[in-house]
Amino acid sequence: MYRALLPAVLVVTLCAARGWSAPSITAAPRAPRPGEAVFLTLTPDQELARASCAWNGKTYEFQPLGARHEVILPVPAGLKPGTYRAKVTWEETEGTRGEQTLTVKVPRRTFDIQRLKLSAAQEKKYEAEETKREYQLIGQALDLVTPEALWQGSFLMPIEGRITTSYGLRRYVNGHFSYRHRGMDLAAPQGTPVKAAAEGVVALADDSFVLHGQTIILDHGHAVQTLYLHLSKIEVTPGERVVRGQEIGRVGATGVATGPHLHYAVYVHHEAVDPTFWTRLPGR
Repeated sequence: MYRALLPAVLVVTLCAARGWSAPSITAAPRAPRPGEAVFLTLTPDQELARASCAWNGKTYEFQPLGARHEVILPVPAGLKPGTYRAKVTWEETEGTRGEQTLTVKVPRRTFDIQRLKLSAAQEKKYEAEETKREYQLIGQALDLVTPEALWQGSFLMPIEGRITTSYGLRRYVNGHFSYRHRGMDLAAPQGTPVKAAAEGVVALADDSFVLHGQTIILDHGHAVQTLYLHLSKIEVTPGERVVRGQEIGRVGATGVATGPHLHYAVYVHHEAVDPTFWTRLPGR
């Protein structure tokens, strides 16, 4: 896999007379599909006080990665094809500032449609008062931006199972559009061991959720989290450090589920991205 230098369409710098040079910025992949992500790596010539990137209407802070700095830019599933700009700005500890804008080409991608039949009682759980707590707790875990990158390399799939619902599809519930599927559903027998996709820390482990069922969220650092839903058993505790491939729970059908399966999702800066992309990450 590669990590390529994207073309710069604009460079503005404020330079000292000491022969200052701009940091190098590399990015991969060159043309991310909707639902994937762009890894930007900044290698500074001088010590940096801060660096950030404006992308798709939001601003993301670079995080340390050894002698370099990294930011991971989510490419939403619903992003229209076209050429987009990622504007990187930085400031050195002695005050010198600069900026560079990179172009990112996003191709077209189509997603499937799924029509799901739920009972009235199941459907009501999506808007039930008691689900507000679980939405809040899940949201707080997905908002984490841990400065340390806790993983290396590509992620594992947490189970071997048949994909019953793919990432990004438009789901219609009882005849009307409900939402875009944010993860992937993997059917497997009740009690199948679920493994951690990568090294991380348990940000959430709750067995009381009505809608999502027994839930685990792992924080992998650099604003990346993985989410595991509908478990029959949780085998980790909040704050616990886990390693890639460690058993963290068991497949179940808790919450709103039509049968035993694992809903598995990957989030970057609280944006759901395609889990399959993370099994073949660009060289990092």
